[in-house]
Amino acid sequence: MTGRKPTPSVLKMLRNNPGRRPLNPQEPEPDALSPDCPVELLDEAARAEWRRGIVPAIRGGLITAADRTLAIAHCDLWATWRSQVTEAAQHAHVIAAGPNKYPMPNPARVMANKTLQLLAKIDSDLGFSPTSRSRVTLAARTPQSRVDQFRRQKAETA
Repeated sequence: MTGRKPTPSVLKMLRNNPGRRPLNPQEPEPDALSPDCPVELLDEAARAEWRRGIVPAIRGGLITAADRTLAIAHCDLWATWRSQVTEAAQHAHVIAAGPNKYPMPNPARVMANKTLQLLAKIDSDLGFSPTSRSRVTLAARTPQSRVDQFRRQKAETA
């Protein structure tokens, strides 16, 4: 499939439906995600990141059960990145490699940079980056459908 990814209806509603196109009333609404730390997170740094970054996002309604895999990946990549940065800090940024002592970037730094790129992609998908966060405002959750709530708010302002 080519072209831009479709914007979820929830984000369209939070942005006040800028395109004024009809919203999908049958879009699935995932259940809330439990704030308990998943068993898949084995690293203590990953578990600490779950408590620091994911639990507040769950309580704010930003992360749901459908985002569980991305949330776990965020924590795992965070722990990996931290260990790679620690390893890279123990060596020079440029090292001499091979029999001719050819200068090359520190491999630990290269791996840390690639991990950080993956982490930034996942964080953007979760709404953790400054640009994605600036487009989202969180409202108090109500038991009624988000689409119904949006339509009610639009009717009140019209």
